[in-house]
Amino acid sequence: MAKEQLNLFSRLLAMAKHAVAVFRAKETPLYVKLILGLGLMYVLSPWDLIPEAIPIIGILDDFTLASLLIAWANGFSLPDNDE
Repeated sequence: MAKEQLNLFSRLLAMAKHAVAVFRAKETPLYVKLILGLGLMYVLSPWDLIPEAIPIIGILDDFTLASLLIAWANGFSLPDNDE
């Protein structure tokens, strides 16, 4: 069971790294960078639609948005840099 949890964690970490790489790639369209950047700003912002003062649900909206953005960014492929 610990190995499965480690595998899940490593997959999530790889997905987050890919999302950052998509954001930083110069070939990524501007609208993708804007959506990812604005989504990150919302997640980190102290102002939310559902404040963190509401137990569980307040944090869940930020977590859900972050996971949706990471999953969406993983739909984009990066060009191979085999130079």
